[in-house]
Amino acid sequence: MMTWMMRGHLPLLMCGLLSTSCAGFLKPKPPPPATVKVATVHFEPQEGQVDQNRQRLVQLTEEAASHGAQIIVHTEMATSGYSFFSREEISKVAEPIPGPSTQALGAVAKHYGVYVAFGLPEYEAKTNLYYNAVALIGPDGKVLGVYRKRNNLLEASYNAEVFAPIPTFDTPYGRLSIVICADMFYSQFPRLAAIAGTQILLAPANVGITTDFVRVRTFENDFSMIVANRFGKGGQGSKKVFFNQDSFTIPSPFPYDFSYDSRSIIMTSTGQVLADLSQPQIAIGYGELPVREQRVFPVVRRPELYSLIGQDTLESYTFSQFGLPPVGIFAAAAVDPGSSATPWDAALASANSALAAAKQAGYTLRLIVYPANYFQAPDPTGLQALQAFSTQSNVDLLLHFGAAAPPESRLLTPSGQSYTYLRTHRARDEQIPLANNYWIIDRDYARVALLQDKDMFAPETSTVMAKLGVDVVAINADTDSSVLSPLWQSRTGDYLHIVVANLHGKEGIYLGGYQSNPSFMEADGRVLMQLNTQHVRSKKEPRFLDFQQMLLPCGKDNC
Repeated sequence: MMTWMMRGHLPLLMCGLLSTSCAGFLKPKPPPPATVKVATVHFEPQEGQVDQNRQRLVQLTEEAASHGAQIIVHTEMATSGYSFFSREEISKVAEPIPGPSTQALGAVAKHYGVYVAFGLPEYEAKTNLYYNAVALIGPDGKVLGVYRKRNNLLEASYNAEVFAPIPTFDTPYGRLSIVICADMFYSQFPRLAAIAGTQILLAPANVGITTDFVRVRTFENDFSMIVANRFGKGGQGSKKVFFNQDSFTIPSPFPYDFSYDSRSIIMTSTGQVLADLSQPQIAIGYGELPVREQRVFPVVRRPELYSLIGQDTLESYTFSQFGLPPVGIFAAAAVDPGSSATPWDAALASANSALAAAKQAGYTLRLIVYPANYFQAPDPTGLQALQAFSTQSNVDLLLHFGAAAPPESRLLTPSGQSYTYLRTHRARDEQIPLANNYWIIDRDYARVALLQDKDMFAPETSTVMAKLGVDVVAINADTDSSVLSPLWQSRTGDYLHIVVANLHGKEGIYLGGYQSNPSFMEADGRVLMQLNTQHVRSKKEPRFLDFQQMLLPCGKDNC
């Protein structure tokens, strides 16, 4: 009897002996739902009116839940508004977690059995610190977790520093994580959430944002996103002449206006927009997100290449000792010569044409980038002709040979010295050998990185390029992905100029350092543009990044 019982039948035996129902033991675990209905609340909090905002948030949460939403996301600082510029000001609207707002919204969550995320200013009494926080409430009405904003600007007047892992929360609908506003503009924070297994990222915000930007984040991390934004106006604060540590104020140079490009978005991992609210009116957007058990990044991660993420190379004195080439202005061209029976002749003709166009515009052309797979293999005669052009014109040429294994990029320089780069990243369905190093080259006009398209699909690569002091990333590409343009634009946020020639897409040059008018140019065939390395020499990196998980060896679900 004991042997039989010890084989796992004791629960069934006890059911029979006690004449109780065995349904709980015999009933199989139900499969997860195929989809989950979610909601984003486009809101206008009234500055400082916590009771009024809380009451309205309760009503909107009830409305979303009554329409079947199981995950409901509210905006950043939803209970209070955003325009606070000192500890003294934030103290009038902040509250503990748990507290009155989590209790009020928790009652709704419990009644409907839903998840609710909302932003609020949090006060932690034991440390006397304030945080721009988001509380996540579970279906039992209790606080499931709290995320505190990592990256801020003027909120530094009250918002305490946070250095901690990105918290994740398991639900029947997949694993959730939270970032707040500016945190999602640094690719590393959403990436950490993805590495931790996140399938749905919740992003309360008070910021202008585009659907293309959200599409980049969903593409590179293969998760869905719910962005909850606000609209309306706020104050700007004022500097005090006489103040203490609590009344110390960091005012804004202008009154806040949250209506510019404010949009609340629900987007799937495949980039499908399910809700897009941008009008200045309170509204709820709904969407049915697929419930997914697995997630696959578009390229295989290589944590062994990313160690510089954990090194403080951009500290101001350290960065000043990099020995970078002198700051300067020069022109680059991204060129696709087009289909030709004689590609080497076509390449030479396109180089001469780009040089003539640069001279006509008064530019000094220093770099031409060709697409991936335009040349299949090195040809001695063709290489000799392009090398002669390089030497005579003082222009670097970046070629790519698609028949090489692995595919090879080669930079020809006027001195006759050439540099070879082999790809470091691959799509999951590719079977190609990979190199174990990035390669960076100091030219007289800039510090240049040689990459191929898939390498930059991993946001970690862009971070490493910044940590290495790269001015210009030259990319051979061959892909027709619709996400490329916003992806390259996003990568310039790491203070990199990017030059891309694409065999099956547009050529483009994208300026780093948040330049405007224009910040990038794209065209089929050729793009010619001036670059100023001064614009990318003041490199910034995310603060309070707990990078450890990003550098751990690959596991089952994080690469």
